[in-house]
Amino acid sequence: MLLRTDEERSGPKRKRDARRLIVYGTVEKDEFRSWGEAFESRFPDITIDYTREYVYGSPPPMAKRIMEETESGAETADVVIASVPPLLQMQELNLLSSYKSPESDFYSPELVQKDGFWNSIISLPTVQIYNTDLLDKEELPTSVFDLTDPRWKDGIAVHDVNLGTFGSAWLASLKPVLGLEPWARFVDGLSKNKPKRFALFDDLVDAVANGDVKIGLTALLHDLIKAKDAKRPLDRLRLKEVPMLTTSNAIAIVRGGKHPTSAEFLVDFLLSREGQQIIGGTYVRIPARGDLDSIYSMAGVAPDEEAIFFPTPESWSSLNKDLELFRKSFS
Repeated sequence: MLLRTDEERSGPKRKRDARRLIVYGTVEKDEFRSWGEAFESRFPDITIDYTREYVYGSPPPMAKRIMEETESGAETADVVIASVPPLLQMQELNLLSSYKSPESDFYSPELVQKDGFWNSIISLPTVQIYNTDLLDKEELPTSVFDLTDPRWKDGIAVHDVNLGTFGSAWLASLKPVLGLEPWARFVDGLSKNKPKRFALFDDLVDAVANGDVKIGLTALLHDLIKAKDAKRPLDRLRLKEVPMLTTSNAIAIVRGGKHPTSAEFLVDFLLSREGQQIIGGTYVRIPARGDLDSIYSMAGVAPDEEAIFFPTPESWSSLNKDLELFRKSFS
């Protein structure tokens, strides 16, 4: 059986509490459509109303919308789907409810928030990229410290490290990888080269592909695969000190939502083997669950490569201090 029934779960049978389930997410609408349709076929009396929302900022715009709707008494999201850094911000704002899905037992511990505030559904490996029309292989930097050379001034793009979300968490997560003193030296040298900061990954990839910059430090692997399939002049840049740092898109239940039980059904479904197979069949979407063989999987897109999850609880707890440094250095 692909998905446990209510009768197979512990406790009394849960009753649906919604005919319309509101979801705010960062996934493209055309990508989510097949996931929602599969859920609705299993729960034909529930219709999903999906809205794509911008998420990167402090606080995330998605969070601001939920807070405003909740304060005014308006209907708000029952479920949100976003990358882990902004969900951690939303957790700190007390916007999320805890729910420990029985399906979370099939996930690595780092992919599930220990108290059930979010559960990973899509892996988001982060890679470095370069423009193949502008750089020959013999010109490529091989170390992060090469990027502190003045020759790269105005030639690097990063996901905005001043927003306190993805880009900030990625750069902070290099601290235990490099060591404190080398990391501080790298941050200082990188900032002096004035990298261009982008709040959207699409804009970062476009900047590298269009030749506005030569190198992108924080691109998503699935965006690189799409760009190469489209014959854009991009390839992966490998820096010897940098592992494949990976975060995830995760799903969470909103505290102010009106339909918590039906929200649990959606969480269970997207975490289930069936839901993850559907996600893994979406063009270049990498399911977070490891015990399945989907079209796209970490083993398929990054064979023989160790992925290190970020942010860790330790790196996130110190991010505010790191963010002060980033905003001072990269302003």
